[in-house]
Order: sequence, then C-alpha cells, then structure tokens
Amino acid sequence: MPGQKKLDVFMDGGCAFCQWARARVEPFDTDERLNFLDYNDPAVAQQAPFSREEFDREIHVRAPDGGWHAGFAAWVVLLRAMPFLKWLGALLGSSLFRKSGPKLYQWAARNRHRLPGSPPACRTHPAPPAPSATEGPGRAP
Repeated sequence: MPGQKKLDVFMDGGCAFCQWARARVEPFDTDERLNFLDYNDPAVAQQAPFSREEFDREIHVRAPDGGWHAGFAAWVVLLRAMPFLKWLGALLGSSLFRKSGPKLYQWAARNRHRLPGSPPACRTHPAPPAPSATEGPGRAP
C-alpha cells in the first residue's frame, strides 16, 4: 500500500547467498515495503549498532519505529510485511515456533550454502565446516 513505511533490510550486497535470498523475497514484496541496504557501505553500516561479525552471522531488520529485529525474529517481521506471505509470518511468530523457530534459523544460517538450490559459499565468507558425527545437530564444535 502506498504510504506504508519501509523496513530496512541490512544485507551483504557482495554475498551470493544474500543476493539469492533477496531475489526470492522481492517478488512477494508487492507493497514495496522492503528497503535492502548493503552493510558493506560504511554510511549504511553506521546506521546500525552492530559489528560486522553480527551482520555476517544473521539478518538484521530495522522497523519503521526504529526497533531492531535479528535472525528468526527479522524473518517473521519481513514475512508479515508481504501480503502473500503474511500468513506464514503470523504462523512463525506464534507460540508454536517461539522456541523451535530461532533454533531452526540458526541451523539454516550455519548450513545456508548446503541448502538445495542455494549458491556456493562466497570467497569472502566461506561456508562453515560441516559438523562432525560426534558433535550432533545444534552442538558447537
């Protein structure tokens, strides 16, 4: 809808996976609510209270009211802003996914370059090593 405020989506403009994800999200942004910003631009990075490492670890979204959302919570906000995916944002934001959603996001973020159809790891941001059989799912090395 015209006049609705935008969500600022801070992404790595040089990352093939970020570009891939953006290309899949933008067609659903029919109300043009998403404003993608490349945090590699120093002027953009200065707008946020996050380090480069924090940006690289998970998606960050600034809401029109100035509030920040990161990781799973950021995706919930983004999905709710898109008319055709609003239902999915409501579902993922419900109590059903309060505990499992962030864990699922963290797993997907760690394995993003292994997801079907995703691009290979960037040269500047190599894919993390696969967990060993002794580490198990969700356990850090």
